[in-house]
Amino acid sequence: MAINEKAAGGCRSCTMYLMQRCYERKWWFPLLREPLLLGMRLLARWHGIKARDYVAKNPDCSGCIRFTKRALLEQSPLFVKLHGIIGPHFKALAQSASTEQEREHAKKRAKQHMS
Repeated sequence: MAINEKAAGGCRSCTMYLMQRCYERKWWFPLLREPLLLGMRLLARWHGIKARDYVAKNPDCSGCIRFTKRALLEQSPLFVKLHGIIGPHFKALAQSASTEQEREHAKKRAKQHMS
């Protein structure tokens, strides 16, 4: 199976929408997230993962970090370990920086984008 076929898989929640809400609501959120994104991008480069090579079902999803994350979870044991440690804490912070309505909207948006 080609990378593009894997990347086109369904999302359960629109990460780009939720992170935008978190950035707007909490001034400190980008200070936490951006170094994590940089680390993901560096690991992706190390493993030869090119996010722009992934085909998104919806043009709005082009460049979404979810594609890189999915590939890293498959290809990088280091990322899997770090994600296991950092991921639950980051998810809790992101949920505290977004409302239940926004999370529901992100789920609906992902469903629409994947249709």
